[in-house]
Amino acid sequence: MSGGFNNMLHFVGVVEDNHDRTNAGRVRVRAFGIHPPRVSSDIEDNVPTQDLPWATVLDGTYGVSPVIPSIGDWVFGFFVDGREAQQPMIIGRLPGIHMNLPGGAGEPGEDAYLPLESVHNYGKPELHRYQGGEDLDKGQTLIQRASQESDIPQALSEDTFDEPPVAMPENNFNNRVFASKSGDNFLVMGDGDESESSDYILMSHSSGSVFQIDPNGTVFIKSFGDQYNTTDGVKSTYVTGSSHTNIQEDWTIKVETGSGKVYINGDLDIECENFNVTARANMNLHAGVKTNMSCSGLSILAHSDDINMVSDGSIKMNTGTEETKGGFYVQSLFGDCHIDTYKMNLFSETYTKISAKGTPAESEQLLPYADAGHKGIEINSPDIIHLDAGTNISLNAGDKFAINSGSHATINAGGRADLVAGATANIKSGGNANVTGAQVHLNDGNAEAASGNYSDTEGARGAQKDLKDAQVSVTEVATVLAPTEIPPSRAPRDPVVERQPTFITSTMATGDD
Repeated sequence: MSGGFNNMLHFVGVVEDNHDRTNAGRVRVRAFGIHPPRVSSDIEDNVPTQDLPWATVLDGTYGVSPVIPSIGDWVFGFFVDGREAQQPMIIGRLPGIHMNLPGGAGEPGEDAYLPLESVHNYGKPELHRYQGGEDLDKGQTLIQRASQESDIPQALSEDTFDEPPVAMPENNFNNRVFASKSGDNFLVMGDGDESESSDYILMSHSSGSVFQIDPNGTVFIKSFGDQYNTTDGVKSTYVTGSSHTNIQEDWTIKVETGSGKVYINGDLDIECENFNVTARANMNLHAGVKTNMSCSGLSILAHSDDINMVSDGSIKMNTGTEETKGGFYVQSLFGDCHIDTYKMNLFSETYTKISAKGTPAESEQLLPYADAGHKGIEINSPDIIHLDAGTNISLNAGDKFAINSGSHATINAGGRADLVAGATANIKSGGNANVTGAQVHLNDGNAEAASGNYSDTEGARGAQKDLKDAQVSVTEVATVLAPTEIPPSRAPRDPVVERQPTFITSTMATGDD
């Protein structure tokens, strides 16, 4: 050993075993001319595989796992201890074609042993197919070409696109290939001029999944399985052109702790089956011009606060058509209903009815005036109240009826005027009392004719009784579903507001019907 490094013995041999249980990457090599081959068990002059010394595989790099030679590979190296031939080292591999036929069954060290992992190398050229252009029908290349899709719909567009083709093996000895032992997982560094198609980078997996940069610099990634992307830091994406994403099934995005923001300089169009938005606090919608909403039914529910509508212009509401006969319904059973306006016009195509049950008010509302304890219907005006009817006006009181004027009171009838009292009738004047007529009769029995001519009043009384006993004209109230958790996509449901045809609860008597 003293002169071993000065008298190193070089050898060429074949790898017979690479199952180093020490995980040191060593192999057993039968050195030609040094280790006689084991022909049979009857021949004594032989060296079994299990008796061959372990050879260290030298690698020219530092920090990179060495490439362990396969069984059947021809290698060359040297014995550090010279002719003692007990400390071999491998410095390289001899290229060649495996032409040894697979032997029979056996275990390492037995005759004709050839492990299964070396069978695929039989008759195979040394260079990878992306260098020599051989074995085009092997590997995942055919899968990649057969699965190349074209006319893929662009997201929300009539445009389509095609997947770029994956580079096929070509006869280019300038390519650099880093491959697995089987050659089905590899990285190709194509070498060629900028105008040549061989100028590419290809990373291919045996499943067909591929990463490729073509000669134009286009990056193509295709996964035949699932794809995951996890980032512990910040992920930034910058696209100078357009970005399109076409998803065949579901899409979900979730921000765990922070906030989200979407800014679009142009328009934003969203089309879906059901659109559900849930805000745990406030929801604010701002439009620089107008907000337009169109739907078959609209429900608005405020379950703990008010609904406020403010307009610098007018608020216009239009309901119903000649076909739908839709109406306008407002109900406030436990609170007040106030309409404060500069000028008010109420117009009805058929009739107008105002009803009150007469329950004393308990409201604490102070505007426009305190109304606690009030009941019935009150009409107040600091100036003029004008009632005008094309035919009849009937006023009826179940108890007392008073007409009071601070100045002048006039009852004018173009025809006949009747004053009828079931009991005492009093006419009193603080000044003169004037009765003028063609004839004036006092207690002569002629007033009896007037006693049967107040059917208008009686008719009004009956009509008012019907009005009192009738239901409130608002016979239905809009109902709204409270917001729930966002449901999955489902078929559209019917509107939650169900309308029933209205009916006439009372009419004002005319005395002629």
